[in-house]
This record gives sequence, structure tokens and C-alpha cells, in this order.
Amino acid sequence: MNEFTAASGKAELRASLKQRRDALSFDPELSAGLNAELAELCLINGAKKISCYLAFGNEPDTELFIDWALDQQIEVLAPVSKESGELEWIRFDGVTAPGIFGFHEPVGEIVDASDVDLMIVPALAIDQKGNRIGKGKGFYDRYLATLTSTPPLVAVVYDEELLESIPAEPHDKPIDAVVTPSQTVRFNQRLK
Repeated sequence: MNEFTAASGKAELRASLKQRRDALSFDPELSAGLNAELAELCLINGAKKISCYLAFGNEPDTELFIDWALDQQIEVLAPVSKESGELEWIRFDGVTAPGIFGFHEPVGEIVDASDVDLMIVPALAIDQKGNRIGKGKGFYDRYLATLTSTPPLVAVVYDEELLESIPAEPHDKPIDAVVTPSQTVRFNQRLK
């Protein structure tokens, strides 16, 4: 598949996935399932410092998990989107303010996130090879391209968003594991 075909295939898939998510309503059982799976992944891997997105809209909810991590004395870094298309990372302590896209992002000290034990990233879908499709703005792709060594990447999606195949482009970094409300799937040996 050439780059143009992959990009247009991703655009079509992204539109379909967004439409499905728009039809969802909040389900506390899904949040509880995500929390349990993410917490177990942190515990098994001895995570002491993680980065995690703050969920917005119909994204899989990470609030319960972030609260658990903070209660466990795990340092949580959360991203802030910049006008330049870059991400900055804030040591999260619960304080937020509206960001450039209107949803709440963390406020606080900017820190380096390259040494986290787990980087938990949003996604619209993941395939069976660990390919990720995001919202299409490229914030995470640009950030990951700046790192000399990429921390283990964990995507969070709903169960029905774990797909057979997703078009991939050369700049796409495969993830190491995907967490859904009912399971964790590892794609390599970087995570226990």
C-alpha cells in the first residue's frame, strides 16, 4: 500500500470510527474495566512514572485510572496541545484549564516525558499488529519522532475498536499494547 492510499484509507476509517464514537454514551462499567486493565498493567510492570491523556468527549475514560495511579503514588504526566502542533507534558495534580481545542488540559510545571515507564495514548482504533489510528492531527506522531528511545506505548480503545487491519504509513509507530475495557493485548515483549 503506498503512502497516498494509506492516508486516504485512514481518513475514511477515521470518519467511520468518529461517527461510531459520537453515538456512544457514558458507561461506568466500561470505565471500571479500563481502570482495572490499566492498573494491572502498571502493577505488573512496576510503573512509577506514566503519561496519560485526559479523556475528552467519547474517548475511553481515563479519569478513574488516573485517580488510582495518583493514589498509588505513581507520577502522572498529562499532555498539553500547543498551537505549533507539539505536545508539552505537565506533572498532573488534578488542576486543569481549557486548552487550544476547548477541552480541559492540565496546568502546572512542564516536565520531560521521555523517561516514563508507560506512555498511555489515545486512539480511535488499533489493529492486530499494533498499528494505531488517532484523530488525525499528528500530535503524538510528532512527539514520538523527537525521542531517541520510545517508552512502551499503550493505546486505549473500546473493545469493538480492536480491528483486524489499519492502513499504516512510514511515520506511524506501532504500539506495544492495547487496553480495552475487557482485555489487554500485548504486541511484543516490551511489557509483561
